[in-house]
Amino acid sequence: MITTVTLNAAVDKIYNIPGFQPDRVHRITENVTVPGGKGVNAARVIHTLGVPVRATGFAAGHTGHMLLESLQQEGITADFVTAARGETRLAITVLDPAAGTQTELIEGGPSVGPGELAALRDKLRLLAADSAWVLLSGSLPAGCPQGLYAELCELAKAQGARVALDASGEALREGLRGRPDLVKPNEEEAARFAGIAPGGGLAAMREAAAKLVQAGAGLAVVSLGADGVLAATAAASYRVTLPHADIVSPLGSGDAMVAGLVTGDLAGLGLPAMLRRGAACGTAAALHAMAGRITPADVLRLEKDIRVERL
Repeated sequence: MITTVTLNAAVDKIYNIPGFQPDRVHRITENVTVPGGKGVNAARVIHTLGVPVRATGFAAGHTGHMLLESLQQEGITADFVTAARGETRLAITVLDPAAGTQTELIEGGPSVGPGELAALRDKLRLLAADSAWVLLSGSLPAGCPQGLYAELCELAKAQGARVALDASGEALREGLRGRPDLVKPNEEEAARFAGIAPGGGLAAMREAAAKLVQAGAGLAVVSLGADGVLAATAAASYRVTLPHADIVSPLGSGDAMVAGLVTGDLAGLGLPAMLRRGAACGTAAALHAMAGRITPADVLRLEKDIRVERL
């Protein structure tokens, strides 16, 4: 069993608008509305891969009900804590295939109080007890302390689960104090953590990944978009090179990569094969507009052309 935790979940609305321009009226002919948030996207991928998964976190208001009903329709077990104040956020993405642009409008989400935080801790303590992995993903809603991910990491590990953390900024920096088994920032997030300029190339990302490991991560996996992946443990670092792919949208690709990494570990893959699986899932997700949508056939096809090199 894998448990995903999305504290600031969302309902994603994805609009496909060729020739999108601001300050104009656009009649939308193609749109998708699905449960979202980083951990929810990862849960969708894990479910598609046939691995038992459940999603938890906070849900609030009318949008929260929509989130839970939609997860049920997808066949994903949902066990969320209800937040009394505010609404689960809407995350609107406008794709313009003609220009190759992606515009995102993301609401702030609900506010949680001490009682709701206590309920989440109790729920995660219960769910982690039969979970091989717990995924902690995304931003923290209002009312959450910055150190919450470190606390949840320690709580899950005390129940015998391994922990993956996919966060940014202070949530990542503070979360590393919980010594997660895996972290998965993108290039910009890793560079910001390490205090180096983004776009510095492979050497800069090796430095950033090493600093993530030194700060507490067992494995740091930095996604570099079309340039692949840089991964590091205390013992070694790896470069993952991707094949060419006709990308539709990178939305949720990082979440799919985390899903591939933890399911690969659960399947008993060694680290190079685990990295290959994660990269294949991330690339497969980018072939679709909907975040977290993959096909197992795409994953198997892409895996064959992904190269993992020990540096």
